[in-house]
This record gives sequence, C-alpha cells and structure tokens, in this order.
Amino acid sequence: MTSTNSADWVLVTGTATGLGRAAAFTLAENGYRVLAAVRKQADMDSLRVEAETRGIAGFVEPIILDVTDAGQIAAAVDIIDAKITAGGRLHAVVHNAGAQFAGPIETMPLTEWRSQFDVLFFGPVALTQRLLPHLRSSRGRVINVTSIGGISPGPMIAAYQAAKAAFEAVSDSMRIEFAPFGVHVSAVAPGAISTPMLNRSPAQLNALAAAMPKSLQPVYADALRAFAKTVASARGLSTSPAKASLTILRAVASPRPRARYLIGTDAKVLAFLKRNLPDRWMDAITFRMMGLPRRV
Repeated sequence: MTSTNSADWVLVTGTATGLGRAAAFTLAENGYRVLAAVRKQADMDSLRVEAETRGIAGFVEPIILDVTDAGQIAAAVDIIDAKITAGGRLHAVVHNAGAQFAGPIETMPLTEWRSQFDVLFFGPVALTQRLLPHLRSSRGRVINVTSIGGISPGPMIAAYQAAKAAFEAVSDSMRIEFAPFGVHVSAVAPGAISTPMLNRSPAQLNALAAAMPKSLQPVYADALRAFAKTVASARGLSTSPAKASLTILRAVASPRPRARYLIGTDAKVLAFLKRNLPDRWMDAITFRMMGLPRRV
C-alpha cells in the first residue's frame, strides 16, 4: 500500500492523539506526505519529535487547523495551494478531528450540542468545500471518520452520536455527488478505540452523575454510572490506534476503496444487529448490555 508518488499529500485532521496521530504516522511510513493538523503549538512540537524519532521527519508536516475556525481553514488551504504550486497534489483528506460531550439529552446545554456539530459535521463539510477543487483535479478521495455510534446510537452521548449520524449521511451524499469527478468517498466507522478520550470517559461520566441536580439524581445518576461501567469494560476490548490506522491507510491507498469500513469487532457486531433486528429488540439489548435501569 506504499504510495508510488512522492508528491502525494494527505491532510489528516485531529492528529494530536489517538487514531489521527497513528494515521498520520502510518501514512507517512507508507510514502505519503502528511499535513498533520492540530490546534496547539505543543502538539505540533510533539509530532515533529516523534516523526524524527521514527525517521520520517520529511514526510510529516504539522500545521495548525481548528476545523471550526474559517480563518484557519483558509490558512490550511493556502498551505495546500503552495504544495500544489511546488509540484505536489492533494491525494486525500482524512476528517478525523473530534470531541465528545456526554450527558442526558434533557440536561445537555444547546451550546454543547452546537459544539459537537461544529467539530464533527460543519467543520469537515466546510473544509471539504474548500478542498474539493484540488481533489477533483487529482481524482483524490475523502475519508470521513464517523463512528459506530452514528450507525447504532445509544444513550447518554446523543449529541456526539447525532453529529456522527449526520456525518454518515453526508458521506453517502458526497460519495454520489463526487463520483462523476473520480473522487472516492469512504466513511470509516470505528467502535471503541483505545484513545485518551475513551480512557477519560468513565471518570467524566461518574463526575456528571455526581454533579446532577438533586431533583434529577433519581432520574439519571444510576444510568450514567451504569454507562461509565460499560465504557470501562469497552476499554479492555478496544482496538489500538496503530491497528485502526491500517484501515485509514486502506481507504487512502486502495484503487477501489469501500464506501464504508468498520473498525473493531464491536462495530461489526453492532452494525450487523442494527441491520437485522427490530428497533425494540435493539433497545432491549442496549438496556441489558449497559445495565441501564428500566424504571426510575
């Protein structure tokens, strides 16, 4: 899967940690030149140090890019324009930037709902709009990192899953709209990945339960604590970022990439059940798997 064109650039967002960071290095180690997007200077420095340690410093170029900032999107496009002027081409963009807010639908502020959609949906759409002329010219590809939660949603992280479901839907629209240009679009839906975000989640969920208003403690606290236990258990079954990044590489490198990739046994099982079971059965499985209270 090594790139045969040393001028092939891939933009990967959300490369500070986790899957995005692993994908940046996996792509670079396979001959792609990677623009590794992060939001902080410290993360740029960390990427440079690790790239040097791995012997691929010439293949990883960190850049500052917050996908919710129109000015930073414009600056990133200027960088890509310069690469193309110098003889390169944009082969792919990997939309991986992420953030996750947890909590019951009733109590989550609308500002957090909007933040989830800004990072996970509107930002990638805005970036794709700006990059599509380059991808059309290179007959490149768009890789949208979604989530099994966008295919089979559950409770307590509805805003995150709703944004990922929207991203799944727009991936289908992109795939059809962009096909006449020779631009491939793939949705990559991971299950549990052993990232800092996953590792922090149980403590955050327990803290949310403790901070619930007294009037809502009987309503949501037990459900949040049960979900925290489920997430903690998922860590033991999670896929490593390095292994998951190989799926990103396949989507970037394959001559005929799939429309959708699932990462992890949990994602594959949940997608199968969602396709084949009635919704009420899926609800019952969710209650049982997560140990959620059926009555309050």
